[in-house]
Amino acid sequence: MRTSRRFPCRRESVTAARRFVREALRGQAAEVVDAVELMTSELTSNSVRHAETGFELVLSVRDELRVDVRDSGGGKPRLLSPPLQQTSGRGLRIVDAMSSDWGVETTPAGKTVWFTLPLPTADGRGSTPASASAHEARGKRSISTRGAREGNGDGRAGNRGHRAQRSRRARTTA
Repeated sequence: MRTSRRFPCRRESVTAARRFVREALRGQAAEVVDAVELMTSELTSNSVRHAETGFELVLSVRDELRVDVRDSGGGKPRLLSPPLQQTSGRGLRIVDAMSSDWGVETTPAGKTVWFTLPLPTADGRGSTPASASAHEARGKRSISTRGAREGNGDGRAGNRGHRAQRSRRARTTA
């Protein structure tokens, strides 16, 4: 399954993107839908707030679930460590903690920030975002020590942090 939708650069688009995710993932485990909805909200908020552009949201399901948020803004999102009193800056930390993998791909037209999640197996067992087995599979690393795979604009994935080393596949947009 692959589905996508474009959203304008408005705060209301974040809410609309969450509804789109919930509708597109109807029938999936509630824990998966909730996790995808939260992480999508974080990434689409970044497009509206920081990139100040509309965005395209793409959901793809094969062996795993992949969500792409594409916008035409510049810059490369990165993990921050804001002080406790700061009320923003934790969105990518949430994505990093809940996803099985995530990254940033840049192109001359903008960027794609994406994440993946494993899907539960047909027998109902298997990994879900908040399961202990998913966190164990990630090597029990501290959230603050993990990084993301970033595209470097030339069609090749640049590596930073542990996630790039363990990623099953690198997808870049040339």
